[in-house]
Amino acid sequence: MKKLIIPFLFIACLILTACNHDDEPIMDYYVRYTAIAKPNAVISMSFSNEPGKSEFIQTSMPDGKFQYSVGPVNKGFKANLVVSYDGGGPVEFLSIEVAKGSEPFVLKRSGTKYFDLEYIIE
Repeated sequence: MKKLIIPFLFIACLILTACNHDDEPIMDYYVRYTAIAKPNAVISMSFSNEPGKSEFIQTSMPDGKFQYSVGPVNKGFKANLVVSYDGGGPVEFLSIEVAKGSEPFVLKRSGTKYFDLEYIIE
């Protein structure tokens, strides 16, 4: 009887270990925020940089292009971008792009004359 119990337990352990689906790999994502404003115009920009946190920047660029990337983040991350001219008004263009692992960035949201964009990684 003992000779049957040990192999049976060994096989049961192998089956239970092989059936565990909780070990699915977590894919890292990267988010790129872009804002295009008038050259040398001062803007106020806020964007999500990790779950529940955001970064605020107030600056100007000679070419008017602002681009920031954050990550790695996981599925469910809420990418949020809010941009306006320092004196008020929407900038010319906003976009949120997402890259999965080492794949290229893919445009997820964009708009002209927008104040804000949001995208949740699914």
